[in-house]
Amino acid sequence: MARARLHDRLLAGGRRGRWLLLGTALAQLASPAFVPFDLTGDDTVLVPPGPFFAIWGPITVGCLAAAVRGLPLHRATSAPWREVQLPLSVAQVGYVAWLVAAAAAPRLTLPVFLGMLAALAPALAAVVRTPGDPLTRLLLGGSVGLYAGWTSAAVWLNAGVLVPDAGPLLLAALLVGAAATGLAGARLSRGQAGYVLAVGWALLGVLLSTARAGEPALAGLAATGLAALAAVAATARQRPHAVAAG
Repeated sequence: MARARLHDRLLAGGRRGRWLLLGTALAQLASPAFVPFDLTGDDTVLVPPGPFFAIWGPITVGCLAAAVRGLPLHRATSAPWREVQLPLSVAQVGYVAWLVAAAAAPRLTLPVFLGMLAALAPALAAVVRTPGDPLTRLLLGGSVGLYAGWTSAAVWLNAGVLVPDAGPLLLAALLVGAAATGLAGARLSRGQAGYVLAVGWALLGVLLSTARAGEPALAGLAATGLAALAAVAATARQRPHAVAAG
């Protein structure tokens, strides 16, 4: 009896959650067209060059593709889809809120980004621990991994934007924080490919921007972070693990 009630609750939750995931994915993808903000700002030497922000394309399109794939009820009520519906939806709403805050109240962008990262952590954990088919690993696992990896670094880089006159020590501390968060995430996610690629992309962008700005110490930190990320990811992927499910 209790088992039947649990099944009914999961069915009901998945039935509603799939539409929440789809609706927020659509809002996330469409929001840049309605919010007048340039994601490629150059407020600090830690901000990657403009082309690096193109990563939001595969993230937002991938999230929508994953949400569409997760619509069938048998999939929406099973792992990892059921586990990611709410946290990923929260992150997608957070993206829209971040764009609005960046255009109107920049000081609010940091807490919004922190909330997005907090929501993405359990979503990433769900896709990492659940085995499944290649298409789901690509769409759901890949999108969540890229999203979480980029956000792990962007939280720290966004903090640097809020302090445009930050000295070299603060900038170095923020860069170390971004790299350390990425390394921890790479280890905890067992070297999940999307996560590692996004963190590496962010650090590579910082390496290029700091080198161009004539900041060899910061560029050296970014390069060290990249090397450490590759080592941690290679070690973590050697452990037995499972990724996103269908």
